[in-house]
Amino acid sequence: MSRIYLILILIFHLIFLSPLRAQEKTVLTLENAVQSALENNPDIVISDADIDISKASIRNAKSVYYPQVRARLIVPFIGRESGFYLDQLIYDFGRTTNRVKASEAELDSAVYNKQTTSEDLIMNTTINYYNVLAQKHIVEAKTKKIIEYEKRLELAQEFLKAGRTALLEVTKSEVNLGNVKLELLSAENNLEIAKVNLMTAMGIEGKFIFELEDSLEYSSQIMNLDEAINKALNARPEIKSVYAREDFMKANLEISKKEFYPTIFGRTAYRFEGEGAQTPGFIVGLGVRFPIFEGFSRFAQVDSARANLKRSKAVVESLKTKITSEIKQLYLDLKYSEQNIAVTENTINSVEQSLNLARERYNLNRASEVELAEAKSLYASTNAKYMHSIYNYKIIFIQFKRAIGEINESEEQ
Repeated sequence: MSRIYLILILIFHLIFLSPLRAQEKTVLTLENAVQSALENNPDIVISDADIDISKASIRNAKSVYYPQVRARLIVPFIGRESGFYLDQLIYDFGRTTNRVKASEAELDSAVYNKQTTSEDLIMNTTINYYNVLAQKHIVEAKTKKIIEYEKRLELAQEFLKAGRTALLEVTKSEVNLGNVKLELLSAENNLEIAKVNLMTAMGIEGKFIFELEDSLEYSSQIMNLDEAINKALNARPEIKSVYAREDFMKANLEISKKEFYPTIFGRTAYRFEGEGAQTPGFIVGLGVRFPIFEGFSRFAQVDSARANLKRSKAVVESLKTKITSEIKQLYLDLKYSEQNIAVTENTINSVEQSLNLARERYNLNRASEVELAEAKSLYASTNAKYMHSIYNYKIIFIQFKRAIGEINESEEQ
């Protein structure tokens, strides 16, 4: 019997307790969340692939500098030429040089695009992390509020039984409780959405089994507005990327202009059958390819390249204007958010004193459960607003740092 008892205990542990342990929540720091995003988010893989494609384009552009070897074997040989051929570019008036420049500019743009992707991931992961914390405190506040309104409903029902209130007051209490429960459902839904967004940013799937760390410490680091704008216009990877695209378009324009010039090449061949090769032998020669007329296609290529270059210059100016406007708005939002923290901080201190007083009165039987529940609910609600104001400041702060190109320095603020 004892062996059977031990086996049953073992089975119980394996079936019921092991899954519970597997579902134990682990602490997820902001740093770990950001690291997960940079390692697992598919946008990073896409950026890496774009860089690899650009590197391959450079190798392809430079391949023209090397000898081009080909072979041709035709059977039967009657009237046909067979052999091995080697062509070497001698001079093409800058076509290849500009193709290499264009490919290198494209690589620069891809590198800056990856930097943009990385900074966006850091910012979005941070925002989603703080949103989860803020929504969690809102849910806690709504839960406290439900307790308060349940106590109010119980009191109204007792007064109704004692004939000290009308049925309408009970109905009002029930309606108020129902409304608060709806608010809790909405808050819980917002919390789940915030968790999904965080998991998506981190590039992981499955259930949310993490416990996040509350971080209420913050420091005011608002720099001069003009300094912030100048820094952004020099540091933002998006700006560097569009400048690289402009260089790409300049090189393409030069390539299209060079299409009007000839290409000089050398050829070496070993022919062993066919006309002109009655006996096997080598031939060496110098060739020139000169385009004469191709239906105005080269003129169209030049016009297209000029238009693309013009567009790139306009994109640069448009992006500068957009970044400047973004920083101005974030600058104002940051100052407002900092003032909001100061106001809610004073409020939370006052509400905390009221809660302590309500507890003392309740312990001395001078306050009802409703009064204590109301004080707890008010404190939870005010505390949630206070924490939300801090997390909102942190969110705007990370957006501001991202806007001026310093997000890597602020990802742990």
